[in-house]
Amino acid sequence: TTIDNFQMKNYHKSYQIFIADADGANAKRIETGQPFNFAPQWSPDGEWVMFVAGEHYNCHPYVARHDGSGLRKVADRQGHRGEVTIFDVPDFHGGSSDVPLWSPDGKWIYYTAKIGASVELMRVSLTGRTELLTQTQNGRLNYHPKFSPDGRWIVFGSNRTGTRQLYIMPATGGEPYPITHVESGWGAMWAYWQPTAKGK
Repeated sequence: TTIDNFQMKNYHKSYQIFIADADGANAKRIETGQPFNFAPQWSPDGEWVMFVAGEHYNCHPYVARHDGSGLRKVADRQGHRGEVTIFDVPDFHGGSSDVPLWSPDGKWIYYTAKIGASVELMRVSLTGRTELLTQTQNGRLNYHPKFSPDGRWIVFGSNRTGTRQLYIMPATGGEPYPITHVESGWGAMWAYWQPTAKGK
Protein backbone atom coordinates (compact mmCIF):
# COMPACT_ATOMS: atom_id res chain seq x y z
CA THR A 1 0.00 0.00 0.00
CA THR A 2 1.31 3.48 -0.87
CA ILE A 3 1.14 5.96 2.01
CA ASP A 4 2.59 9.47 1.70
CA ASN A 5 4.82 8.31 -1.17
CA PHE A 6 6.29 5.46 0.90
CA GLN A 7 5.67 1.79 0.29
CA MET A 8 4.64 0.05 3.51
CA LYS A 9 3.65 -3.47 4.40
CA ASN A 10 2.04 -5.19 7.34
CA TYR A 11 2.49 -8.75 8.47
CA HIS A 12 2.15 -11.02 11.47
CA LYS A 13 5.07 -12.88 12.99
CA SER A 14 4.71 -15.19 15.98
CA TYR A 15 1.12 -13.91 16.18
CA GLN A 16 2.17 -10.27 16.56
CA ILE A 17 1.37 -7.52 14.02
CA PHE A 18 4.17 -5.45 12.48
CA ILE A 19 4.22 -2.45 10.12
CA ALA A 20 7.39 -1.95 8.10
CA ASP A 21 8.81 -0.36 4.98
CA ALA A 22 8.41 -2.42 1.83
CA ASP A 23 11.97 -3.74 2.18
CA GLY A 24 11.29 -4.86 5.76
CA ALA A 25 13.22 -2.00 7.36
CA ASN A 26 11.92 0.03 10.32
CA ALA A 27 9.59 -2.72 11.50
CA LYS A 28 7.33 -1.59 14.31
CA ARG A 29 5.15 -3.90 16.37
CA ILE A 30 1.62 -2.80 17.15
CA GLU A 31 1.44 -3.25 20.90
CA THR A 32 -1.95 -4.81 21.59
CA GLY A 33 -1.16 -6.55 24.87
CA GLN A 34 -2.76 -9.68 23.38
CA PRO A 35 -1.03 -13.02 22.72
CA PHE A 36 -2.86 -13.78 19.45
CA ASN A 37 -2.86 -11.22 16.62
CA PHE A 38 -3.71 -12.44 13.14
CA ALA A 39 -4.65 -11.65 9.52
CA PRO A 40 -3.75 -7.96 9.10
CA GLN A 41 -5.34 -6.11 6.17
CA TRP A 42 -4.87 -2.55 4.94
CA SER A 43 -7.97 -0.45 4.46
CA PRO A 44 -8.53 0.49 0.79
CA ASP A 45 -7.15 4.02 1.39
CA GLY A 46 -4.11 2.71 3.29
CA GLU A 47 -4.89 4.77 6.39
CA TRP A 48 -5.81 1.86 8.66
CA VAL A 49 -4.75 -1.71 9.31
CA MET A 50 -7.37 -4.15 10.58
CA PHE A 51 -6.70 -7.52 12.23
CA VAL A 52 -8.06 -9.80 14.92
CA ALA A 53 -6.54 -9.77 18.40
CA GLY A 54 -7.12 -11.57 21.68
CA GLU A 55 -6.60 -15.24 22.42
CA HIS A 56 -6.75 -18.08 19.93
CA TYR A 57 -10.44 -18.87 19.39
CA ASN A 58 -11.39 -15.73 21.35
CA CYS A 59 -10.22 -12.85 19.19
CA HIS A 60 -12.00 -9.79 17.81
CA PRO A 61 -11.58 -7.12 15.09
CA TYR A 62 -9.18 -4.28 15.95
CA VAL A 63 -7.92 -1.35 13.90
CA ALA A 64 -4.85 0.89 14.13
CA ARG A 65 -3.65 3.78 12.00
CA HIS A 66 -1.01 3.21 9.33
CA ASP A 67 1.74 4.22 11.78
CA GLY A 68 0.49 1.86 14.50
CA SER A 69 -1.22 4.52 16.60
CA GLY A 70 -4.90 4.77 17.48
CA LEU A 71 -5.35 1.09 18.33
CA ARG A 72 -8.90 0.16 19.23
CA LYS A 73 -11.27 -2.78 19.30
CA VAL A 74 -14.13 -2.14 16.87
CA ALA A 75 -16.33 -5.21 17.36
CA ASP A 76 -16.85 -8.29 19.52
CA ARG A 77 -17.49 -11.74 18.04
CA GLN A 78 -19.50 -12.65 21.15
CA GLY A 79 -18.24 -16.16 21.59
CA HIS A 80 -17.74 -17.06 17.91
CA ARG A 81 -14.40 -18.89 17.74
CA GLY A 82 -13.51 -17.35 14.37
CA GLU A 83 -13.21 -20.78 12.84
CA VAL A 84 -15.52 -22.59 10.44
CA THR A 85 -15.33 -26.28 11.22
CA ILE A 86 -15.91 -28.70 8.36
CA PHE A 87 -16.52 -31.96 10.15
CA ASP A 88 -19.92 -32.34 8.47
CA VAL A 89 -18.45 -32.40 4.93
CA PRO A 90 -15.34 -34.11 3.43
CA ASP A 91 -12.20 -31.97 3.76
CA PHE A 92 -8.50 -32.35 4.41
CA HIS A 93 -8.49 -30.61 7.80
CA GLY A 94 -10.84 -29.61 10.57
CA GLY A 95 -11.55 -25.94 9.89
CA SER A 96 -10.68 -22.64 8.26
CA SER A 97 -10.22 -19.14 9.66
CA ASP A 98 -13.22 -16.85 9.35
CA VAL A 99 -11.47 -13.48 9.28
CA PRO A 100 -12.98 -9.99 8.94
CA LEU A 101 -12.67 -7.99 5.71
CA TRP A 102 -12.89 -4.37 4.60
CA SER A 103 -15.64 -3.12 2.35
CA PRO A 104 -14.18 -1.82 -0.94
CA ASP A 105 -15.01 1.78 0.03
CA GLY A 106 -13.22 1.38 3.39
CA LYS A 107 -16.25 2.52 5.40
CA TRP A 108 -17.15 -0.83 6.95
CA ILE A 109 -15.53 -3.94 8.40
CA TYR A 110 -17.50 -7.13 7.76
CA TYR A 111 -17.18 -9.96 10.26
CA THR A 112 -19.06 -12.86 11.83
CA ALA A 113 -20.31 -12.99 15.41
CA LYS A 114 -22.37 -15.25 17.60
CA ILE A 115 -25.91 -13.92 18.03
CA GLY A 116 -27.96 -16.22 20.23
CA ALA A 117 -27.18 -19.73 19.06
CA SER A 118 -26.28 -18.75 15.47
CA VAL A 119 -23.21 -17.20 13.82
CA GLU A 120 -24.36 -14.20 11.78
CA LEU A 121 -22.81 -11.77 9.30
CA MET A 122 -22.24 -8.32 10.79
CA ARG A 123 -20.63 -5.06 9.80
CA VAL A 124 -19.18 -2.23 11.87
CA SER A 125 -18.09 1.26 10.84
CA LEU A 126 -14.93 2.93 12.10
CA THR A 127 -17.17 5.07 14.32
CA GLY A 128 -18.53 1.94 16.01
CA ARG A 129 -21.92 1.66 14.32
CA THR A 130 -22.82 -2.06 14.18
CA GLU A 131 -25.37 -3.67 11.86
CA LEU A 132 -26.72 -7.21 11.72
CA LEU A 133 -26.85 -8.42 8.09
CA THR A 134 -28.25 -11.95 8.42
CA GLN A 135 -30.83 -13.46 10.74
CA THR A 136 -30.95 -17.23 10.94
CA GLN A 137 -32.40 -19.55 13.54
CA ASN A 138 -31.70 -22.86 15.24
CA GLY A 139 -27.95 -22.47 15.67
CA ARG A 140 -27.13 -21.94 12.00
CA LEU A 141 -23.77 -20.77 10.63
CA ASN A 142 -22.99 -17.98 8.13
CA TYR A 143 -19.36 -17.66 7.07
CA HIS A 144 -16.62 -16.45 4.67
CA PRO A 145 -18.15 -13.32 3.07
CA LYS A 146 -16.50 -11.99 -0.12
CA PHE A 147 -17.25 -8.75 -1.98
CA SER A 148 -18.14 -8.46 -5.63
CA PRO A 149 -15.60 -6.33 -7.56
CA ASP A 150 -17.98 -3.34 -7.55
CA GLY A 151 -18.66 -3.68 -3.82
CA ARG A 152 -22.43 -3.91 -4.24
CA TRP A 153 -22.86 -7.59 -3.37
CA ILE A 154 -21.46 -10.17 -1.02
CA VAL A 155 -21.29 -13.92 -1.48
CA PHE A 156 -21.08 -16.08 1.62
CA GLY A 157 -21.65 -19.59 2.87
CA SER A 158 -24.49 -20.70 5.13
CA ASN A 159 -25.97 -23.92 6.43
CA ARG A 160 -29.36 -22.27 7.06
CA THR A 161 -31.15 -25.11 5.24
CA GLY A 162 -29.09 -27.81 6.93
CA THR A 163 -26.68 -28.15 3.98
CA ARG A 164 -23.82 -25.72 3.29
CA GLN A 165 -24.72 -23.60 0.27
CA LEU A 166 -23.45 -20.32 -1.18
CA TYR A 167 -25.68 -17.24 -1.18
CA ILE A 168 -25.52 -13.72 -2.53
CA MET A 169 -27.17 -10.61 -1.13
CA PRO A 170 -26.72 -6.83 -1.29
CA ALA A 171 -23.72 -5.67 0.73
CA THR A 172 -26.08 -3.57 2.85
CA GLY A 173 -28.10 -6.66 3.81
CA GLY A 174 -31.34 -8.11 2.50
CA GLU A 175 -32.79 -11.44 1.48
CA PRO A 176 -30.01 -13.92 0.56
CA TYR A 177 -30.40 -15.80 -2.72
CA PRO A 178 -28.91 -19.31 -3.06
CA ILE A 179 -26.52 -19.81 -5.97
CA THR A 180 -25.58 -23.43 -5.22
CA HIS A 181 -27.75 -26.49 -4.68
CA VAL A 182 -25.37 -29.21 -3.50
CA GLU A 183 -26.78 -32.44 -2.13
CA SER A 184 -26.96 -33.37 1.53
CA GLY A 185 -23.61 -34.68 2.79
CA TRP A 186 -21.67 -32.17 0.68
CA GLY A 187 -20.95 -28.50 1.20
CA ALA A 188 -20.28 -25.37 -0.85
CA MET A 189 -17.57 -23.11 0.56
CA TRP A 190 -14.85 -20.58 -0.33
CA ALA A 191 -16.56 -18.55 -3.04
CA TYR A 192 -14.55 -16.14 -5.20
CA TRP A 193 -15.73 -13.47 -7.62
CA GLN A 194 -14.40 -13.41 -11.17
CA PRO A 195 -12.96 -9.96 -12.00
CA THR A 196 -14.59 -8.14 -14.91
CA ALA A 197 -12.68 -8.77 -18.13
CA LYS A 198 -10.92 -5.75 -19.58
CA GLY A 199 -12.87 -3.93 -22.24
CA LYS A 200 -16.24 -5.10 -20.90
